[in-house]
Amino acid sequence: MTNPFRPMKYLPWRELLQSAAVTIAIATVIDYLLLQGLILIVQNSTIAWPRVLLTYLIFLAPLAAAYGIGALSIVITSRFFREIFLRANTIWALVGCLILFYWIRTLLPVPGYFMRADTFSIVAIALGAFFSSKRYWR
Repeated sequence: MTNPFRPMKYLPWRELLQSAAVTIAIATVIDYLLLQGLILIVQNSTIAWPRVLLTYLIFLAPLAAAYGIGALSIVITSRFFREIFLRANTIWALVGCLILFYWIRTLLPVPGYFMRADTFSIVAIALGAFFSSKRYWR
């Protein structure tokens, strides 16, 4: 019986980890800047923010950020890490690396709001990575 995990040994893990680290670093900077911008807008606004809008922002913004992280990882990998051939197995490995660095980021004392490590965010990362990489599926 053949080992189903044998092809994982031949994946470019170093480059995948580097791509995931760059993606999470860029997303962390964007998360921090969006949070600071949102704080400035709310503090300096004379308009009372509707409660419904804030409720949607609290629920949907972290999911949209996680989806964007998955899509951003594909863009960064295809543009800057040309030695990685994006196929289904390397995209799954990239998603695993993203989840690892996403979890490590939550352990660090980095301010931010939109990047949360929960089950919905992990699914949104995988969806963002695979929906933005449809042309690479084989």
